[in-house]
Amino acid sequence: MATKVNCRPFTIPTLPGLGLADIERRFRRMTHLMYDTSVPASVLAEEVYPYLAPDIEFVNPWRRVRGVETYQTDLSGTHRGVHGDLDIAQMNVRLSERRDAGRVLVDSTQSLRLLPRRAYRLRMILTYDFEMIEEGERFHVTRHEEMWSVGDILQSLPLAGRGYDVLRSLSGYVFTGAVLLSRAVAGRLSGAERGAPAPAR
Repeated sequence: MATKVNCRPFTIPTLPGLGLADIERRFRRMTHLMYDTSVPASVLAEEVYPYLAPDIEFVNPWRRVRGVETYQTDLSGTHRGVHGDLDIAQMNVRLSERRDAGRVLVDSTQSLRLLPRRAYRLRMILTYDFEMIEEGERFHVTRHEEMWSVGDILQSLPLAGRGYDVLRSLSGYVFTGAVLLSRAVAGRLSGAERGAPAPAR
């Protein structure tokens, strides 16, 4: 007797048209263009702006803005007012389980040339959140965050840097002294409690 087999249709999950290597290559290129201030505005308009979401959010330790027009204005203004470029140490790209969104993490160092013949190096971590669009053929950046230390900026300045180092050293001694003082006070209080007569019953 023949056995009837119930065959259900099998579908392979759709993968995005862009692979991880393609996405990493594009973000590496975009990052260099955004942080190399010698890049003209026409190149930014051609190779960076098409990948920005209309409601993109930008965050760093000093400010937070939202909207593609504000983002583009700030980026073009930075290219006119500051001279610098970026060295990327490493980059990591991850997609979500559904492969319709992802995040890029960049470990980098920015060199800022605020004075002639002198560059100030700033360690910076960048994160980009993005969404895949057009059936995975393109992506939009929805959030761009810079993470860096204000202390690194102060330390790199000619006069403020030395003052910042002195202040940081003094702060270390003050903190250590406060800890030792709190321990001494706590020890005296516990000793006084142990030496106090027991209450009468």
